[in-house]
Amino acid sequence: MSNFLNSKAGKTSYFVVGMAVIFTIMFFVFNNSKLTASLKAPKIVFKENSHDFGKVPRGPELQYNFKFTNKGSSTLTIERVQTSCGCTGATVGEQKDYKKNESGEIKVNFSTQGREGHQEKTIVVYSNDPENPQVAITISCDIDPNMEY
Repeated sequence: MSNFLNSKAGKTSYFVVGMAVIFTIMFFVFNNSKLTASLKAPKIVFKENSHDFGKVPRGPELQYNFKFTNKGSSTLTIERVQTSCGCTGATVGEQKDYKKNESGEIKVNFSTQGREGHQEKTIVVYSNDPENPQVAITISCDIDPNMEY
C-alpha cells in the first residue's frame, strides 16, 4: 500500500479524489448560499397579472388597480412603473417600500379617446425582487365607437 501511495499513479489518484471533494463542498456551499439569499429576499406576487375590461364605448378613461403582496422576507421596493403607450398611465402611489406580507397596488388608467377595436397595453413594474425584477401586467378591452358613452 505504501508503494502505491508513493507512486505517480497513487499521487494522481489522491489529487483527483481531493479535487472532487473540494468541488463537492464548493457546490453545496454555493447552492446553500443562493437558497439562503433567496429566502431572505423580497418577492412580489400579484393577485392577477392581467385585466380585461371587455367591450367599452369610446371616450371614457378606464381605471384598474392591480394588487400585489410582498411574500418575501425583506423589504420590497417598487422602483418604477413604465407603460407601453402614452394613452396609459400607471402609478404606485406614495408608498414605495413594503415589508413582509404587506400589500399595495399599481393604479392603471387607460384613455379610450380616439381609439377603437381591440386594445392591449402592458405595464412593467420594476422592483428589487431578485427573481422577478421586472413584472409585466396587462390591461385589454374592445372599444366600440358605436356604443353610447
